[in-house]
Amino acid sequence: MTRFVSIQLPFWATDRLGWPADRRAALLTKDGSALLLAAVTPAAAREGLRAGQRLADALAAFPDLPVETFEAEATHQALVRLAARCRRWSPLTAPDGEAALLLDVTGVAGLFGGEEGLMADIAAAFTGFGLHHRLALAETPGAAWAWAGFGTGGILPVGSLRQMLAPLPVAALRLPPDVLAGLHKLGLRQIGALLDQPRAPLANRFGQQAVRRLDAVLGLTQQALRWQKPAVRYVERTPFVEPIGTRESVEAALGHLLTRLIDRLTAAGLGVRRLVFILERVDGTWQDFSIGTAQAERDPRVLARLFRDPLDGLDPGFGIEAARLEAVETAPFLRRQPGLDGRAVIRDRLAPLLDRLRQRLGDASVYRLHPQESHWPEAAIRRADPLAPVPSFAAPPPPRPMQLYTPPQPVESDGADYFIWQRRTHRIRRAEGPERIAPDWWRTPESPARDYWRVEDTAGGRFWLFQTRPNDQPGPWFLHGVFP
Repeated sequence: MTRFVSIQLPFWATDRLGWPADRRAALLTKDGSALLLAAVTPAAAREGLRAGQRLADALAAFPDLPVETFEAEATHQALVRLAARCRRWSPLTAPDGEAALLLDVTGVAGLFGGEEGLMADIAAAFTGFGLHHRLALAETPGAAWAWAGFGTGGILPVGSLRQMLAPLPVAALRLPPDVLAGLHKLGLRQIGALLDQPRAPLANRFGQQAVRRLDAVLGLTQQALRWQKPAVRYVERTPFVEPIGTRESVEAALGHLLTRLIDRLTAAGLGVRRLVFILERVDGTWQDFSIGTAQAERDPRVLARLFRDPLDGLDPGFGIEAARLEAVETAPFLRRQPGLDGRAVIRDRLAPLLDRLRQRLGDASVYRLHPQESHWPEAAIRRADPLAPVPSFAAPPPPRPMQLYTPPQPVESDGADYFIWQRRTHRIRRAEGPERIAPDWWRTPESPARDYWRVEDTAGGRFWLFQTRPNDQPGPWFLHGVFP
């Protein structure tokens, strides 16, 4: 008898960000030109906010509602990683929709002291993760999902599906909205009401999908499932007859392991993105060194060169008895078309330099700035991977300083002849403006608009000043940046 666990995460989009459960906040998405709430925190849900609600309506009720942009791809990838962590309870795991996980636990409950022990272990782990969750265990994936989302959760005894699922609403079958609307119109609001209907008229009226979903939930037909396959681990290890301890011998072992590992990756059509070199000492301890690459790489000489700086910290202890090389991150290796002049594309020439800079300065220190769709200066740029394509916008903004003060520096100014900054008076020779910039009202509705001026003083210095305009009235002056 098959057994499945459904783990539903009703607040997954906000829980994964680590937001406190008592914080009223929301994530935004776009539907055409309309701004909608994509997800809300538990506190926001208790106060009546919901996914799909218009942002304007939410702000009318809560003007100080904090909002951030919903990142659908990042949220899905986080769910994929969470499914991989669930292999502790089953070798077959997968995301189930956008906010649920499915586990095939057939035959594994005994390892946890029975089904009650298995469910208790899963619940304790997800509570430790800080994730709101609902669990159910049943004979079919559909029944587990329905009981977790619309029932009381817990374990459905074998052979009890029809009896236990009959009172649940037909929405528990995950039918399309138009089918649900048609069923409601006929008064068929519970699964039990569908069970009493002849199958042929039901299929003629609502299509085969409704019948197939019902049969799959009850286990009358087999449901095709796509499980998440564990990533292939590319690891090479070599033991030593006698312990080694010199840098030359360690580098020789590294070169040998790199050749073997790259041969395997080449056969799989992959390249390295991140490598870990582990030295196992004779006293049972180890030392590891890691490197990363800007794009998939499979040249052993390039990879060995990236290990030179990390190996400066080599500490062999009482000797090294084995070395291990792990490709913890790989990517498809694609060769790019060179230019007509025979030179490599700029990306390929730049990647090795970026790798060396990251190795010496750290990943967080090497980035490029990308524009964002916002007129608000603080939100108009973001950090991005140096090799990521730069987005382009139809209307580039007027000249901006290369660096902005965070926060803007307060200054005294009469708005015409001078401004005082850091106790120094700057006489204004020429000025250009104003440029009115309003805030992103859905992010910072309380911020006033700003009137920006590009000014030059009598000493030749060029500055970017703005005056706040609360309620369209003159406010204080600030210095936001300095032009070169």
